Amino acid sequence: MDQGKKLQGIEEHPVLSAMMMAVCCYLMFAPIWFPQVTGRIYDNARVLQLALVVLLVPLSLFPHARTWLVASWTALGRPARACIAILIGGGALSAAFSSAQQVGLLQVGLIILLLWLFLCTCAIVRKLGRQAETVLAVGICVGAGLAVMRFWVTFIQCLDTGRGFSWVSPFLEFANVRFFGQYQAYTLLLVALPASLSKLSRSWRIVVYLVAASFWSLQWMVGSRAVWAGFVAAMVVVALCMRKGRLRWLGTQGALVLAGGAVYLLFASLVLSSPNATAIPAANSVVGRGGESMSERVTMAKAAIRLIGEHPLLGTGPGQFGLHFSATGAAHPHNTPLQLATEYGLPAGLAGVALGAMLLVFAMRELRSSAQYQPDVVGASLGAALVMGLVESLFSGNLVMPHSQVMLAVLAGWLVGRSRVSVQPQVFYGNRTGIVRTALLGSAVLACLVTAILAIEYLDVTSNLWLPSELRTPSFWQYARFSNW
Repeated sequence: MDQGKKLQGIEEHPVLSAMMMAVCCYLMFAPIWFPQVTGRIYDNARVLQLALVVLLVPLSLFPHARTWLVASWTALGRPARACIAILIGGGALSAAFSSAQQVGLLQVGLIILLLWLFLCTCAIVRKLGRQAETVLAVGICVGAGLAVMRFWVTFIQCLDTGRGFSWVSPFLEFANVRFFGQYQAYTLLLVALPASLSKLSRSWRIVVYLVAASFWSLQWMVGSRAVWAGFVAAMVVVALCMRKGRLRWLGTQGALVLAGGAVYLLFASLVLSSPNATAIPAANSVVGRGGESMSERVTMAKAAIRLIGEHPLLGTGPGQFGLHFSATGAAHPHNTPLQLATEYGLPAGLAGVALGAMLLVFAMRELRSSAQYQPDVVGASLGAALVMGLVESLFSGNLVMPHSQVMLAVLAGWLVGRSRVSVQPQVFYGNRTGIVRTALLGSAVLACLVTAILAIEYLDVTSNLWLPSELRTPSFWQYARFSNW
């Protein structure tokens, strides 16, 4: 009977189901996706992200899908819709008056497409309910499992053959960016969700928990201090806001963290016993760099504040911090609120910061008001993951990274979609419903075209181009300080 209901839901909403499967495929394969499409690891990750968000736009043109998407937009409320309009409008003006218009337009187009991903996820969860939540949770867990499996297989092969293990991979470390830690900030607390959402056997539950513990062990290895700060903040929020089941939720997550630490200790002993193995990144990050990382962030923060003073209204242009600052290797200030204010200007930047604050308040309010009769494990996990990721972004600026951007959009849509707020656009907008629908779909299609054209242009220009290492500092693309394309 349950299986029949699931199939019935998918058959009744084929377009939303197709969107759901596209997002799920991304969540599963993004952590291990490593083809030589562009020749550069970071640009490969960006191409995969763009493929997902661009794919959702034509699917949105089907009548049933666009009805639910407009309803999701309407349900956001006037303050959120106003902040989104200010962010996008201000970003477009900033890009138009900037020194690198194509760089700015790419950023604005991506924001619109990420907003579309958010609305799609919101509509999917709202209409398909627990089916969608289960599929998304399984996608995240499978993605973590594939990443863990690939890591351990590669490491064991190197250990067995006596070769040194290389940490340069799509996530663990490249371009001096702790890409893997920034992705994990949004996913670490979600990996074990299938054990709560699905009726799994004991064997499968053990597999899920082993994947989650192994995923935590990679965080112990990478040693991102910003992720640990986000984790502490997430635990505090759940402890304060969750009413029923918080001790069990906190205990489960704490046990997974400790289990990950135990796996890390086993791994460290194997590395120390191998004469050819390279040092663990956690040791390099904490011991090798020392206070250098903090001093660099202070330098970048001062530069961002100076640039805000020089360009208060329109900013430097979206994605163009690195074109105005080169005192450190980073092409963004490693702080998302500062980056928004610097690149978009104060009006649009503060609107973006307000959106993040609204989302956090919404998550905490939902966590506080829900689960009065039974524990809401999914709500607690989503809210905690959101807090963990956004707090981490204050120290790393993780929202310039493609996988972090996708995870934030999916998390936000998942949270808002669970609220089951029902608003009829025809009743809300009256005779303007068609205009609103056309404006939303038109902006998504335009963003899709602009982003695709500029992405193809960039990839064509840089396909066989050699540039000095100081230009290879990821922001939107791998070459963040190269604008002659």
